[in-house]
Amino acid sequence: MLQTTFLKQGQLALRGVRAKIDLLTWRELAFVLVGGIALAGVGQLLGRTFHLAWPVPMSGSIAAALPRAFILLVILLRVDRFGALTVAGIAEVSTKLAAGFVGWWPMSLVVPLLAAVAGDVIWQYLRHLPSRRLSLILTGGSLCGARVLLALFFWTFLRLPVSQAGTHLALTLGCIVVINVVLGMVAGLLVSKSIKTVKSSK
Repeated sequence: MLQTTFLKQGQLALRGVRAKIDLLTWRELAFVLVGGIALAGVGQLLGRTFHLAWPVPMSGSIAAALPRAFILLVILLRVDRFGALTVAGIAEVSTKLAAGFVGWWPMSLVVPLLAAVAGDVIWQYLRHLPSRRLSLILTGGSLCGARVLLALFFWTFLRLPVSQAGTHLALTLGCIVVINVVLGMVAGLLVSKSIKTVKSSK
């Protein structure tokens, strides 16, 4: 009798823990992993290529901001759970390591992970806004802004080399941050329009 009571209490506690953790299903996990792999490809093909043409700190983020934010927002809409972006960030970093796409390790490894965690926190607060479109637009801008600001922090903290930035480095970096935020907001607007189109077709 006592053993049965303890077993029932243990089962109830385990269910409570699972409910609080809210683990991803296998289908959601596969979707997030594919999104993370796509993020690695976007950063490599667009971001690094643009940075080679204009070797200024965080310049590559201009080319990668819009598609990156679009992918992240689609992940959030498809898998609306805390931790989805963190899993995508882990997949992105793992893909870079496996494919040998690692440059400066803080930018290639640390920044994507921290930005993913920040993205989960940002969405946790902005998802409850009355307007879904507004929440997507603000989240998109915040995701891009957080990532580029984290990269700027590490670039400054580690004193990494700066080349061909000209004499107005601070102004250039400020413009890069603003452009990232604007492109992220544009991505949010595009994703919100796609949702409206789907609803109207139904």
